[in-house]
Amino acid sequence: MKVDRPSRRGRVPRLLSCMLLLAGTVQANPTKLFQQGNKALADEQFEEAINLYVEAVEEAPDSAEIQYNLGHAQYRTGAFTDAAGSYEFAASLAQTDPLRGQCWYNLGNCMVRVAEGLRESDPHATGSYCYQAAEIYRTALSYDAQLSDAAYNLEISLHFAAEIEEKIRDNREKEQQENELIKYIRKKLSEFIERQGTLLNNNTKGNPQQTLEKETHELAKVMAESKLHADIALPADTKIPGPLKDTYQHTITAAEAMAVPEQVVALNELIAALGAAPEDPDQQEGDSDEDSENEDDSDMDYEESDENSDLYEEANPFGNFSEYEEIRGVPPPNKTEIDILAEETRNQERRKKKKAGEYKPVEKDW
Repeated sequence: MKVDRPSRRGRVPRLLSCMLLLAGTVQANPTKLFQQGNKALADEQFEEAINLYVEAVEEAPDSAEIQYNLGHAQYRTGAFTDAAGSYEFAASLAQTDPLRGQCWYNLGNCMVRVAEGLRESDPHATGSYCYQAAEIYRTALSYDAQLSDAAYNLEISLHFAAEIEEKIRDNREKEQQENELIKYIRKKLSEFIERQGTLLNNNTKGNPQQTLEKETHELAKVMAESKLHADIALPADTKIPGPLKDTYQHTITAAEAMAVPEQVVALNELIAALGAAPEDPDQQEGDSDEDSENEDDSDMDYEESDENSDLYEEANPFGNFSEYEEIRGVPPPNKTEIDILAEETRNQERRKKKKAGEYKPVEKDW
């Protein structure tokens, strides 16, 4: 999915013509700043263009064209949330449907780019941003049905969201399987410790000890087949030990000690293996439930949820769309994350003012 360049319909050559529109309604100073900003944008001097457009906005705050071009410059610097805010504002000021459609289209592209940064760290947020982008592309098409790229990006956004959801389901299933494996390993190690302790106390060797040795080797084999005993590769050629690495090593050493047999060593190694094993997932869930009961529910009041806005600000948008290079012309979007939050805050204030028992339609929040 190409999201590097604004669409040609909204690029500088077309936008330069907007100076003629501004000339009759805006003083010479903002018109001159607008012209200088367009030149800087065309020369890829994006920071300079941003500064010039910001100055122009101060003189002509109601100009959709200035806000639109400001969004382009911000988009080109990678400030996608800032660009989204500029595009949203431009859409609210636009006097024609084609310009509104282009603003919304560019906003959708911003949402996609933001989401790209969350693909690995927060797939849930990534999927959410994908669906938001799809809705924004639909809005763009409602203003300008000729935006073929918006229709194309709409389909890709939905496809990508579905792909992310499938990945989340796979990860959940994998986590459940690992949890079941951990519980099984802890149960078997506890059993082995008890049996090895009995053999040691009774000074019993021979077949009982050999049987326990065989079962201990089989348990170590289960760990190896899970791949959780191996080092996990990370970026920059670094590695971290797998969650069962130490448990596996202690289990192997215990089995080797049983073969001698060195029963005291075998028992100590089994105890060490259990101690190194990840905690029982059921026990962890029990602890978290207990902690949640002690939390003050007053913070969960929806009407007071303004404090939670920081959580949304941390939700950087999309994952890596590099696999979708076939996506055509994704320009800068128009509705920034900051604007989405501001809109939500305004909606919440309106809800607070709503009289008890009075019904009012709630505006759709992104």
